[in-house]
Amino acid sequence: MPPTLAHASIGATVEVLGVRGAPGPLRGRLAELGLREGASIQVVQRTAGGGRIVGIAGTRLALAAEVLDFLAVSEVSS
Repeated sequence: MPPTLAHASIGATVEVLGVRGAPGPLRGRLAELGLREGASIQVVQRTAGGGRIVGIAGTRLALAAEVLDFLAVSEVSS
């Protein structure tokens, strides 16, 4: 099983491999935000509650800690 966004290093650029196990409405909302298979995102910051600030397509998004384990990712080589 691939690592999730919860395990990505701060400053890393990762590719989303898929959204695994998320309920339908959450899966849809993540897709609306651009967090879908093949998306390239940068992990910008860890939040106080354990979530992450990520950059995608010129926008920064705050993701709750509970969401991170649904996003399977692969680190992109620099």
